[in-house]
Amino acid sequence: MRNAGRAVMAITVTLVLVICLGIFFVLANANQTNMIVDFVTDIGRWLTTPFQNLFWMDNRDQAVLVNWGIAAVVYLFVGSALARLARRG
Repeated sequence: MRNAGRAVMAITVTLVLVICLGIFFVLANANQTNMIVDFVTDIGRWLTTPFQNLFWMDNRDQAVLVNWGIAAVVYLFVGSALARLARRG
């Protein structure tokens, strides 16, 4: 069962890193026509769909930082809880 917990945590960390990298690309005004930037921001946008427009802001960068940041924290919290449950199970 420990391996299941480790797998859940590895997936969680990967998802959170993708979201954080997406936030970085948006805030740094990375070239959206670049294949890597486009791929990461598309995945980040999909992962954070439930959190889109959670808070309305005039500045797009601030909205991405807040909404996607909340999504990353929620993913980390839920993933950690699931990993703990898998280790106990």
